[in-house]
Amino acid sequence: MHYEILDGNDDGTFAIGNLTGEMYLTRPLDYERKKKYDLRLVVSDGRYENDASIIVHVLDVNDNPPLFDRHLYETIINEEDGEDLPKHILTVTVTDGDYDRPKDFVFSLSGQGIDVEHPENSHFQIVSSTGEIFARKPLDRDHPGGRPNWGLTVFAQDEGGTGLVGYSEIVVHLRDVNDNAPIFLQDLYYGNITENGEYDQEVVTIKAEDYDDPDEGTNARLTYYLEKNVMDESVGKPIFSIDRETGIVRTAVCCLDREAAKEYLIQVVAMDGGGLTGTGTVSIQILDVNDRPPRFTKDEWLIETEETDGSNLPEEPLLTVTVQDEDNTNVFSYRVVDSSGFGADKFTMVTNDDGTGSLMVIKPLDYENYREANGFKFQIEVSDEGEEGFSDVYHTAKSWVKVKLKDINDNPPYFTEKVSEARVFENAPVGRSLVNITAFDPDMGGKSKISYRIDRASDRNRHFAIDSSGSVTIQRPLDRETSPYHLIKILAIDDGIPTKSATAMLTVIVIDINDNAPKILEDYRPVIPENQPPRKFAEVLATDADDPFRNNGPPFHFRLSPYVPDDIKASFRVDSFPDRANGEGTAVISSLRKFDREVQKEYLIPIIVKDSGSPPMIGTSTLTVVIGDDNDNQMKSGMKEILFYSYKGRALDTQIGRVYIHDPDDWDLEDKKFTWAMSHHPNFLLNEENGMITMKYATSENLYNLQFEVHDGKHYQSKVQAKVNVKVRHVSESAVKSSASVRIENISDEEFIRQWDYRTNKPMKSIADRFKEKLAEIYDVSGHGIDLFSIQLRQRMPPITDIFFSVYNSWYLKPEKLNGLIMIHRNEIEEELGLSIIMVGIDECLYENANCFGSCANNLEVLKTHYLIDANRTSYVGLHTKLTPECVCTARNFFQKESCRPNPCLNDGKCVEEESSIHCICPEGYDGPKCQILTRTFQGNGFAWFPPLQVCERSHLSIEFMSTSPEGTILYNGPITFQNVKKHTVTDFIALEIVDGRLRLLINFGSGTLNLPVNSAEELNDGRWHKADIFWDKETVRLALDQCTEANIAESRGSAKSNGDFSTCHAHGTLPPFNEYLNVHSPLQVGGLAHETFFTTLYGKDHVPLGKPFQGCIGNLMMNSHFYDFSHPSLQKNSATRCPHFETFCNSNSTMMGCGTNGVCSGSTSEPHCLCKSGWMGPSCDEPTIPAYFEAQSFVKYTLSFKPNPFRTNVQMRFRTWEMDGELFRITDKLNRKYGILSLKEGYLQFKYNFHELYTEERELCLSKVAVNNGEWHFVKVERYGMNVALLLDGGEGRRYNETSIFSGSLLMDIDEQEGIFIGGKVNYSNANTFKVHDDYKFACIDDIRIEGKILPLPPETSSTQWAQVSLYHNLTSQCNSPTQCLNITCIAPFTCKELWMRHECGCPEGSLLSRDHHICLDEDECFSSPCRNGGTCHNQQPSYSCQCPTGFVGTNCELLQEDRPLFQPNLPVLAAIIVCIIVVLAALGATFILCLSRRRQRVPKDSPDQTKHETSVHYDDKGGGEGEVTILDLTALNVPATPVVTNGGNLIAKEVQGSPMKSGITNVDVLICKRDVQSSGNFKDPPDWHFIPNYAIQEEETPEESVSFLGYNRHALPQN
Repeated sequence: MHYEILDGNDDGTFAIGNLTGEMYLTRPLDYERKKKYDLRLVVSDGRYENDASIIVHVLDVNDNPPLFDRHLYETIINEEDGEDLPKHILTVTVTDGDYDRPKDFVFSLSGQGIDVEHPENSHFQIVSSTGEIFARKPLDRDHPGGRPNWGLTVFAQDEGGTGLVGYSEIVVHLRDVNDNAPIFLQDLYYGNITENGEYDQEVVTIKAEDYDDPDEGTNARLTYYLEKNVMDESVGKPIFSIDRETGIVRTAVCCLDREAAKEYLIQVVAMDGGGLTGTGTVSIQILDVNDRPPRFTKDEWLIETEETDGSNLPEEPLLTVTVQDEDNTNVFSYRVVDSSGFGADKFTMVTNDDGTGSLMVIKPLDYENYREANGFKFQIEVSDEGEEGFSDVYHTAKSWVKVKLKDINDNPPYFTEKVSEARVFENAPVGRSLVNITAFDPDMGGKSKISYRIDRASDRNRHFAIDSSGSVTIQRPLDRETSPYHLIKILAIDDGIPTKSATAMLTVIVIDINDNAPKILEDYRPVIPENQPPRKFAEVLATDADDPFRNNGPPFHFRLSPYVPDDIKASFRVDSFPDRANGEGTAVISSLRKFDREVQKEYLIPIIVKDSGSPPMIGTSTLTVVIGDDNDNQMKSGMKEILFYSYKGRALDTQIGRVYIHDPDDWDLEDKKFTWAMSHHPNFLLNEENGMITMKYATSENLYNLQFEVHDGKHYQSKVQAKVNVKVRHVSESAVKSSASVRIENISDEEFIRQWDYRTNKPMKSIADRFKEKLAEIYDVSGHGIDLFSIQLRQRMPPITDIFFSVYNSWYLKPEKLNGLIMIHRNEIEEELGLSIIMVGIDECLYENANCFGSCANNLEVLKTHYLIDANRTSYVGLHTKLTPECVCTARNFFQKESCRPNPCLNDGKCVEEESSIHCICPEGYDGPKCQILTRTFQGNGFAWFPPLQVCERSHLSIEFMSTSPEGTILYNGPITFQNVKKHTVTDFIALEIVDGRLRLLINFGSGTLNLPVNSAEELNDGRWHKADIFWDKETVRLALDQCTEANIAESRGSAKSNGDFSTCHAHGTLPPFNEYLNVHSPLQVGGLAHETFFTTLYGKDHVPLGKPFQGCIGNLMMNSHFYDFSHPSLQKNSATRCPHFETFCNSNSTMMGCGTNGVCSGSTSEPHCLCKSGWMGPSCDEPTIPAYFEAQSFVKYTLSFKPNPFRTNVQMRFRTWEMDGELFRITDKLNRKYGILSLKEGYLQFKYNFHELYTEERELCLSKVAVNNGEWHFVKVERYGMNVALLLDGGEGRRYNETSIFSGSLLMDIDEQEGIFIGGKVNYSNANTFKVHDDYKFACIDDIRIEGKILPLPPETSSTQWAQVSLYHNLTSQCNSPTQCLNITCIAPFTCKELWMRHECGCPEGSLLSRDHHICLDEDECFSSPCRNGGTCHNQQPSYSCQCPTGFVGTNCELLQEDRPLFQPNLPVLAAIIVCIIVVLAALGATFILCLSRRRQRVPKDSPDQTKHETSVHYDDKGGGEGEVTILDLTALNVPATPVVTNGGNLIAKEVQGSPMKSGITNVDVLICKRDVQSSGNFKDPPDWHFIPNYAIQEEETPEESVSFLGYNRHALPQN
């Protein structure tokens, strides 16, 4: 069938499907264009056809908005016309294109003067039915409250206010009336005229304003006259006149004199054309000319100053002089009058910006010069006409200056002999005097006191001492063989302030005595082949450490020890030949019989060696004789077990041992050949010549069974079977890092793993297996979790073996626990296994000065090669470890750049790596800089174990505690058990305890215990937090309690030293000689001890630690700038993280209600308070602080409302910047001599300070390893007590911490509360209104400034707090928030834009790294750094990584214990009770849930018809539906959607949002007008942009009141840009 429209479709509005007969529209219908269509259709089947008629009636819809007859209406009315209100101003008319529809228009207004919500306040109104517009109120045209033109928008909506909207603009012009008097905009006008000037000079122009219309008659035309003038009494005339038209004020007389009158006031009147007037005042300043001479304020100046320190001249002036001059245009210049007196050549005058003159020193001043000691006198001169004015005597003045000189310590002492020598025998007794050294000091007339000291860098072992008279004595025995001479540096130090010193060198030559026995020269190991007749087989030499030139050595005499067994006597002979070897002597060793290697492989021959000294020394050396093998036995089949440990499963090709067959001969490899019994194994290689098996690279973890055949050509044996079982185990990096270690003696590595007893020729359990069983018993774990992954021979003779092992029990046990428990069970292990353990926790730093003279740290390295021990039937291949002592203090070793690989953040913290540093983002509650938990609670019967203290040459340990008991161990680190073998015992320890409520420190470096008690005024078990600081070096120890804040300290004015009683807070002492370092390697025990006390046995009765457990809280344990993590001790009992008991005091306080996540509970149990973290404030730390932005030349000056503690200063703040330099804060005393300045220098923090009043001895603290100019927020804190200063950045750990430790000198600093605190830079004033900020901290932010914990205000947001007020500030704003930086920024692919503060950067996305050619981003393999801990398996992802954690561990890096097992170990009754409680609670919850569910079902009603209709209704905007619900015979359903044209009108259909219709009472037009008013509010001097209304059609808003999508456009049909 074929369909076609034949007629009636002239305009092509309709179309029909030729095959389907479906008819549809090709364009929109328009009622106004055509109302009816008469169509004729025909259908044909190719042979026949038929036609039909269709009449289409077009129904009219409201699709044309009303149209105004004008686009703009304008009208003029008089301003301020209040008669006949409301006053008709105009009428608008409209037409409608829908001419067959009702013309029922509704009019409305919006715009200036229209208040939609309160119509009674509107200035205009419109009659909604007629379009008549009225003014309701008088209108003001003039500034400042009025406007000359009022802009309105008139709307017309058809169909009675429910249809479409049209609009037009209205401008109402106001006609001016003279209702404004002239006004002067300034309260006071200023003018000036130079004195002695001519008549009729212009002084100032004054203008008044009239807000009336200048184009409306003379309403705003002004004239001027003087109402109050000034008379010149000498001539009787007024002094000034004014131009009536221009307002120019001129002089009416001449020759005004500034010295007679400096200022005149006159009044000016301005009058407009209507007679209205205004009055203004003019101040006329008479400018000065230089017509008066200067004069010094004194005829003679007397000053006293110190002599200069050599050529170091003072930078500060000695004297600042002032002059008097009635003129104010002076240009002062000062000079010292040449040849005016003695000393005139040593000084100069400098002219200052404020017109004063300063006397400066330009040549050294020497009090020791007798002429200069009497002082100087000379003249100074000033000119008020600059440097060129000294020739004009009228404009100059002179004055005398007398300078009195004071003596200072500017000369160092000098020695009478700078180089001296002493000779002494090495057996000289301690106390022997060697030499007397004398020094003198020319200062104080030679009366200064000199002290002497030996520079310990030149005498590290402290062999010598020097007393106050300069006598050098021996204080420690000498040994020539260790040091044949000593080069000693001796210092002479005077008593000046500051001190000066001189150096002299003393050479001590040690003369030898015969005190060393001779020994065999080397470790000879001669070989005697078995089955050979007697013969000479070795010649042996000897050596002696004594001086051969003093006949204390050769010739040597040898003989066989008479105490050897009979078999040795029968087997060997020793013959001595003292004349051989150039007269040194030799021994010839001979055999006396044949030997059989299968009977004994080695013989040990003790040989006695005697030297030729007087008296002679005799020593015994052991010669090892090896019996060589001969292939004289047949072989038998054998089996071998091999254990292989592969590091990370990445072992290279490694030899794992030889194929074993049972053959007593072991040197017959050349007669044997080895082959595979069957096909070779793909993971292993065989060397057929020597039988060595090699395991290939990356062989997986498994058990491998290998079979071989061995052939012996000498005995004609073939195909002897040999089996080898290889067990491969992988060792992770976590296992190595968590490993423990022991060092044993007298057992070799081979003996340790051997499983065959050669004495009985029977198998046995190896020592290694028995050791593992004992470890499993001690640690209460399965033996399968114990890996002895490294067994290495450290020394061959006598044998010393090192064993490293790890223990896995759901996670790797920590090394402190492993080593500590072995220490406790050490005697038990030795007795059961027959071992001699010489060290637990192998520590190459343990024995003082063995590897390092000073700081020492161990570095455990796993080499790429493996370590093979082949013991015939057993072979062991372990990790080849290398423990290297590094002579550094690890805590202060910052040579390597910080990195997030591996992750340094603890407890699942996230490491963020920046360009110059890193920082940690920590889980809530982990407040340490590296996400540590910093506090722990102890219940009075427990302890906690942590890593031991490291060896550092200088150390500082600080710890805080709050005790509820008068006795308790705060910390202890030292021996755990007593060892009988004294040569292996290290007795060093440190113990900090509370004894009888007072603090006591016991410390022992191995040569005696130092007892330091602090007799505090109050007992320390008072529920308050206290802090202990312990400082020690090689000789001295200091203990400070609570930073001595309560000490009574006095300091007289001008004194260089403070006085006070520090006994209640401070103790110090000298350690017993001669050990210099605290060497501990056992676990650090906090809060108590895990073992029974043994100290009396070890240390005697004096100074013994009590060892009693601690009750209370301990926190913030810092050792050399590193915080200890208290979250997971390696072993603990009856302790818990944090301090929950104390925190309840803050939570129960009514004013705080807890400290939340932004604060820490502090203070005491009686007075708790919240210590807010940086950036927060308020009683509960829930109010964020408000930062300030510092522009260029900005600063803040403060006035304090409290007096800071002069002994202790604590200043902290936050800041962020990109700048390199700038001063953050400055504190000074009233004289500006004592100061502290925190600055940025080249991007790093620097704190400079001087606490001396008499002289400047500036010190610096820097954090030079962490750049802070990276745009991030940083927190900085400066802590001072006395001369001790600490600088902390971002929590203050590691390279973010630096300190000085000084305990003498001036300890007080009185901060000037009025003038002594500045933020942002140093301000220098040139006059009262002009200043310059030096070291300007600019284009940066500062926040949360606190002094002594008290918050200071930060303008412009706040200007005062209860603690301080802002007395002055400049150029600060509150704009610290960075606007979006990546907006409209497109980075070149593959880089993405990253938001930074106030800037952006293009870089690789997170989880990727920049390639070496800087062109692409590569996925970062985070698994490379092994981030997963405790045995977790790492899986690399894009981006980031994931860890598959073992049982018992959770967290991103498997760092968190799933349960803190040591904290809770219930017995069976407790477990049963808990289970019963859980069942009861679950049953109750289940019953409650069922009951609530049944009631809910009873209450829930069925769906109502309204609800169903609502859910299924079609939204007009979303679905494009028509205006009606009926679609039958409605051809709108045939519309193909077309893009609408946005015009000034459209459908007003309310949009339904979230199922809620538009609120009643607010018509669509009301909403539109409301939005229009928001846009039109303000001062409309310029014509507004009225094009916003059509734009509403494409806006997407959230609420119906703000939405104008009801304009009817389908947003889905709009064109896409």
